[in-house]
Amino acid sequence: MSAVMTSLRRLRTQRALAVAGLVAVAAPLLSSCGFNYATDRPNVIANGGYHIEGDIHVLAARIVAPSDGTGTFVATITVDPSAADTKLTGLSGDGVTAGTFTPIEVKSGGSANLFTDGGIPVTGDFKAGDDKPVTLTFDNGSSIEVGAVVVKQCHEYSDVQTLPSKQSGKAQASTTAEPYTCEYPSAAPSAEAH
Repeated sequence: MSAVMTSLRRLRTQRALAVAGLVAVAAPLLSSCGFNYATDRPNVIANGGYHIEGDIHVLAARIVAPSDGTGTFVATITVDPSAADTKLTGLSGDGVTAGTFTPIEVKSGGSANLFTDGGIPVTGDFKAGDDKPVTLTFDNGSSIEVGAVVVKQCHEYSDVQTLPSKQSGKAQASTTAEPYTCEYPSAAPSAEAH
């Protein structure tokens, strides 16, 4: 009888080890969410337009405006190290007209920061709070559409210079628009306050 009991114990131990081995192998597969995890995908939570597909990336696109209808387009533009140097040669959009600007060169593996290097003057039908789709065109023939959030030229944007727009044959926005105030709104006192 003891030989039978020893055989049964050995069989149970082997089965338990086999099950434990299968659980150890299957646990990572069963506990995962599958492929294409949300944590593996870019997730940019910020105020500004982004385009991060392909060889050219546009980050934090904004129009910094001192008043309705006039401002400066700013963004950071990067080029993957595997891609060739490129130049930003054009900017357009529905209700947005870019002034004349010198093409902006972006080296392979490098970036151009229009916040600090100087942006592109724009005029048009926009005001603070709008999200205007704009198209950036490059000398290699590619174009990227991105949403540019219109922000007041206040606080963290106060250093962005509004460049004069040089447009030939196109109507410029009125320079008589009321400048934005940089004051934070204050709450009215409560009627119940004693």
